[in-house]
This record gives sequence, structure tokens and C-alpha cells, in this order.
Amino acid sequence: MMSSDEYAVIHAVAASCSGGFLTTIIDVTGSAYRREGTMMFFSEDNWEMGLLSGGCVEQDILARMEIEGHDRRSSFSLIYDLRSEDDLSWGQGAGCDGSITVLMEYVSSELKNNLTLVRQWLENGDTVEHIKMLDDDLNVISSVFISETGENAGNFDTHFVHSVPVNKLYADEKTGRYYFRQTFLPQPRLIIYGAGADARPVCEIAKQAGFQVIVADWRQSYCTKEHFPHADLLVNGNPLSVLEEVHVRSSDFIVIMTHNFTKDKELMNYLLGGEYAFVGMLGSKKRADRLLGNKGKPDWFYSPVGLSINADGPEQIAISIAAQLIAVKNSNTESSKVVKS
Repeated sequence: MMSSDEYAVIHAVAASCSGGFLTTIIDVTGSAYRREGTMMFFSEDNWEMGLLSGGCVEQDILARMEIEGHDRRSSFSLIYDLRSEDDLSWGQGAGCDGSITVLMEYVSSELKNNLTLVRQWLENGDTVEHIKMLDDDLNVISSVFISETGENAGNFDTHFVHSVPVNKLYADEKTGRYYFRQTFLPQPRLIIYGAGADARPVCEIAKQAGFQVIVADWRQSYCTKEHFPHADLLVNGNPLSVLEEVHVRSSDFIVIMTHNFTKDKELMNYLLGGEYAFVGMLGSKKRADRLLGNKGKPDWFYSPVGLSINADGPEQIAISIAAQLIAVKNSNTESSKVVKS
């Protein structure tokens, strides 16, 4: 599972000039604010993307970069013990009850170019595997990125990648090396059909939560950059033409917000012929039953959309919808029972 800010970190490194440090949590003992695989980028121009902790770890990394970062053009690891309540130690009263190991990698032109490729592969909808080989001091010896199409960028043999657990620091007793593997999944895509005023906060919150957001409507005056400044794509058209234009796929999340029974019926008649990660619709259960008719309710269909939190007003309803989208995206078999409203 990728967190929402890791897409932003990959994009930030790919778009930056060479320099700065890509940081990754490679080991957690006890509990911590973020888990293994979390990444953050510290640029040489004094800006950051992502978050590793509640702030204390980031402050120390910035201080180290100021003192010695310009002289270090390699990788190294740092251990932060956050368990102590003593302000003289790394706990600083944070109460995280754990320690984290952070890998610092200098962003060379090679790493920047590799992450540019990773960004392209993810935008094409491909899953990407990444594995680092580390020495006894947890410094990077070599690394490789592998797309699901078989393309790769890096500098060591990839045959044993899948024998290494994901997001766990793995020690190979035979070679005396450590390995750390990450799986980068394509950014989840949310299609909102219906560009009324209540769709605007859904777009904004979902975008902040890490979704690629497409907003569509049959009314051109509704579906504008002015109303949806952070949407990745705006599409004007009737339901069927929109779904065909964006090439709707089984991994998509779809929220129907038309407030128009005829449009909703067009959409549902089309969607009932496929499988999707999530389709949610505004309105009552009775209205949804009328739309479905004698057709069974698919497991991927959520109506009324949104978690039941007694939401009132567009912003609160948007929060309930975004929370349900996140819950479904992050759910596994055991937790999927709790995300229906």
C-alpha cells in the first residue's frame, strides 16, 4: 500500500534538479508515526515533500544537511529512538514508543532519471517493484526498479526480487547483505460524474488524499477549471461518451453526483456490465433500488455513498465520501466489512 504523499515525493524528485536527499523509513521497532516504506524528499533549495514523523526527525535531518549534507554525495542510515520521554533524548515527549531507521540517499542524476521512469510507468498504470541492496551499515550498494511490463532501471540482478518481503528490512545470511523492497502502485483514479457545487469539496479532499481526480458533467458551464482548479482532468459530455473517453477500468473509483435520475440510470446501466473498485451514488437506498430494478446490487456499489457520520452540508458529506474511498482503497478482506455506510 502506498500512502498519498509518496506519489508526490516521486513526482517532486523527478521534477527537481539533481541534489538533495530522498529519505525512506526502512525499519520500525515498536510503534511510530509512519511505517516502513514511507518516503520524504529534502531538496537542496530548502523545501520538502512528504513527512516522516511529527516533526522532530525532519528538524534533525535538515540540521544534518546544513552541516554536512553538501559534502555527502552517497547514502547513509540514521536511527532515531523515539521511545524516551526525556527531552534530552530523541523521544522529546513524542510518546511514539518506537524507533525508526531512516535511509538517506543523495539524489544523483541517475536516481532522478530512474524516478522519472518510475513516474512514467505509474502514470501508464503499471505497478513498479523497487529493491535496494544494503551493506552492514545500511548504506546502499545498488538498487533496481522493475515495471510489471519487464522494463527495469538499475544495476543488479532482479531474479530474487519476489523472495524479499515488502517494506521489511531483510537480512540475507548467505550474502551478509540487507535488502529493502517497495511496491509502487499506480495512483488510484477517481471519476466524479456530476460537477455541481457539492462535488467541489469531494474533488479537493480526494486529491489531497492521493487520488487522481477526473471530474465530468454534461453541462459545460459546471465543469470548469475555475470550479475544480485541482482536478487532473475535466471532461464534458453525456455519461456514456465520458466513460468511453476516459477508458473506465476495473481499478477505478467512481462517484455519481448528478442529482438527475435519468443520467444516473444511464450510468448504472453501463456500469452494471463491469467490475470496479468502487461506485458510489448520492441519494437514498430507495432511490438506488429504483435505479437497479430487478438487478442485483454488486459488491462494489455503495449507496448512499459515504460513511455514516451524520454529515451535514457539502464539506462534511465530502469528508464522509473521501473517508469511504480511503477505507475501500486500503481495505483487505477482514476490514472490508466496515466500509459500507
